[in-house]
Amino acid sequence: MKPGQVLTRWWQDYVAGRLRTPQSLVAASRAENPDTAQAYLRWLDLPTDDEWQAPQRLKAPGFIDTASYVRQSERADWQHCDPRLMRWAALVVKLARKRGIPLYVHCAFRGEAEQAKVKASGNSKASYPRSAHNIGEAVDIVHGVYHWQLTRQEWQLLHVLGLLALERINATLRKDDKLHLTWGGEFKSLYDPAHWEITGYRSRLRRLPEGEPVRYTPSAILERVRL
Repeated sequence: MKPGQVLTRWWQDYVAGRLRTPQSLVAASRAENPDTAQAYLRWLDLPTDDEWQAPQRLKAPGFIDTASYVRQSERADWQHCDPRLMRWAALVVKLARKRGIPLYVHCAFRGEAEQAKVKASGNSKASYPRSAHNIGEAVDIVHGVYHWQLTRQEWQLLHVLGLLALERINATLRKDDKLHLTWGGEFKSLYDPAHWEITGYRSRLRRLPEGEPVRYTPSAILERVRL
């Protein structure tokens, strides 16, 4: 059975409501095809949406070619950010874009003033420097048109895309260097599905010097940032 056919089966189960969580999706695909990493790599490189039918509402291929989307793509500040996280985020955006979905990194590194502002707005519970963003170990990835206004099912599907991209990144890394991420959609105290952070970041919290923002497009990250 081809990888696309395997993934189509679990996608059909997902649409039918038999699989309700990202974990169940991944588990189902693993059960059908033990060689998950290689199957995912081949699937992710497919040039069409035949194997993964992205929600029609999330597709906006025309918006991808606009100046607004270019500005969104350069919004995040990447200073102090972990190179593995940078490449992973850029890959998620690239894979979504290939399927007509305009995602962008709204936030990566966040300094003291910005952290205070975000906490005051209620969008973060962390005081500086207690957020993973403050040490470059978190990103917020949102939709270019709808931003945070996605359904839970849509967020779950994007979560699966993030997991697939993570497998691809980790396939190139040594065991001790592999990237481990925690998804904000699984937080118990604050549902934050746009947020991804490096697992165990709290042991590395510290104050970092703030310089001029470092802006990269996803393409520039994939071209320039090496692991």
